[in-house]
Amino acid sequence: MGEIRIGYFLEDIAQEKFLTSLVERVAEERGLAVGCLRHDVRNATEGHGSALTELGRFLRDVSRERESPFDVLVISIDSNCQGYTTKKREVMDKIEAAGYPGSVACAIPDPHIERWYLADLGGIRQALEAAVDFQAPSYKCEKDHYKQLLRDVIRQTGVVAPLGGAEYGANIARALNLYRVGKADSAFKHFCDELEEGLSHYMAR
Repeated sequence: MGEIRIGYFLEDIAQEKFLTSLVERVAEERGLAVGCLRHDVRNATEGHGSALTELGRFLRDVSRERESPFDVLVISIDSNCQGYTTKKREVMDKIEAAGYPGSVACAIPDPHIERWYLADLGGIRQALEAAVDFQAPSYKCEKDHYKQLLRDVIRQTGVVAPLGGAEYGANIARALNLYRVGKADSAFKHFCDELEEGLSHYMAR
């Protein structure tokens, strides 16, 4: 089996740690060897504009090539309380305007990626190897609410996480119950479905 090129346009390290691991897990469950994946991570904060502005610039740059440099491109931008549908439309507008030719999977946590970290109590307990306890609201639109809740959960283990919990992103993505989280969070399910479709397309070629 040849190399599978997975591109990423992400906002921060919390997205990177969680999503690269989640992609590997989904790929494994599709029968693909993790060793075949090549991750190419681009960070929106490397530019000087908003994440959407930087996304448009990034897509225009890669679309100048005759073929997509990636087998699947993962784009992740937090909804920031605008809602999944609104933010997804903004992302799709950028993709269409750039004429990007490849397969895309959009990860749009609503409102922030830390909500996905906290979506499965059993998964986070397994990832942290500790009987932590918390009750996350089904949805709360408040700046940094989920970031602070994640820090508080990790603090129960006696650890202060300098990256705000991103240190555990890969382990959490490996441990959480995909079906349960997808059933509770439609944005998460949409991403997993798009990712599986992109990987299936690659396997069929």
